[in-house]
Amino acid sequence: MQLQTLEPPDDIAFFIVEGTHRIATISINDYGFLLSARMAQTYLGRAEQVLDNKRGFDRVFFTEVSTLKNTAASMGREYAQFETFCANCDRFDRMAIRNWREWLSKCAVHAISRGYRARVSHHLAYKIRLFHSRLSAVLTET
Repeated sequence: MQLQTLEPPDDIAFFIVEGTHRIATISINDYGFLLSARMAQTYLGRAEQVLDNKRGFDRVFFTEVSTLKNTAASMGREYAQFETFCANCDRFDRMAIRNWREWLSKCAVHAISRGYRARVSHHLAYKIRLFHSRLSAVLTET
């Protein structure tokens, strides 16, 4: 609630600092893959709101803002797909095992899916860090 009463430059500075902390948390998966994906989607939604509120007067600025909005929407969809995959993996991990063959199969699937989640998470974290850097540059331009 305090965020709404801040002056626009303070709001932008707060967003950049908070975003940097969130990006770091997302990048190192402090809360696991699923919650990191949800946190990233929340951050991207907030980034779109901040871009909507940013005012500029030249065509280059509007082009950059449009590009960033499209990038945020695209990354949001990627994170939503990743969240769905992580939720399915968690559901699979909680399934009951009836015999040793199922246990071996489940271990193999778990190992493969864990490696895949780590690769995708690393790739998306790289993309969101680049996005935050570009966004911060646009927001701090006068």
